[in-house]
Formats: sequence, C-alpha cells, structure tokens
Amino acid sequence: MSKGEQAKQNYENGFNCAQSVFAVFAEEYGLKKEQAFMIATCFGGGMRLAATCGALTGAMMALGLAKGCTQPSEENKIKMDQMTYRLIQRWKEEIGEINCKEILGYNITVPDEREAAVESGVIPATCANCIARGAELAQELISEIN
Repeated sequence: MSKGEQAKQNYENGFNCAQSVFAVFAEEYGLKKEQAFMIATCFGGGMRLAATCGALTGAMMALGLAKGCTQPSEENKIKMDQMTYRLIQRWKEEIGEINCKEILGYNITVPDEREAAVESGVIPATCANCIARGAELAQELISEIN
C-alpha cells in the first residue's frame, strides 16, 4: 500500500489531515505512530483556522522527520528551506492553493460553512485527495533527496 493510500486510510479512520499524512512516516523514521498522531493533532483543519492545509503541514513535518537537522547551521537551514520550498511549489502546481479555506471554497471555522462543505461532499473528497497527494509528495521528495 502506498503512503498516499495509507494516509487516506488514516483519514477514513477518523484522523485529521495532518495526522493522516504525518503518521505514515513515523515508524520508518523512529517515531511511534501514536506519537505522530499526537504531535500532528493541532495542525488539522489548517491549524484549526482554515489556514495552511493540514495535509501540507503533515507533509512538511514528514519531510523534517526524514531529512531534518539536529545541529543548527546556515547550511542546514538553507537545505531545509530548499526542500520545503520544493514541497510547497509542487503542492501549488497540483492543488493550486495552500490554505484550507481556498482549497475547499468554504471557511470551515464558520459552523454553517463547515456543515455546507460536509453536506456537499467537498470536505471528504477534496481532503482525501489533498491527504493522499501530501503523503505522496513528501515521499517523492524524501526519495529524491537521498
């Protein structure tokens, strides 16, 4: 099963977008899956503000877990900046927007809009796509950087 399929399965099991993406990378890089779910909890729904998509922040966390640095240096900062910018650029090319409310076309922090997004099917379909692509893009970048 691909990382994208695993992430989608996490979402279908009730985890938020950030949790769904980040957790599929956890055990491979020395973190317990339960810890990954806990760490990513507050990033779902665009950090609960309909801001930066949780699937994208989950992918960023996965990239950091796999390729991040433990020693501060200008070289490490530049390396991580470049990886992050590549991820964001690919995301924009495929998804178009980075903020949850623009991706969905609804501001999910407003109860009536959230309900409309769920009832119309926008949330399950769009979110599942973003989650799968977030995990796949993170995996692609991690593989490219090896």
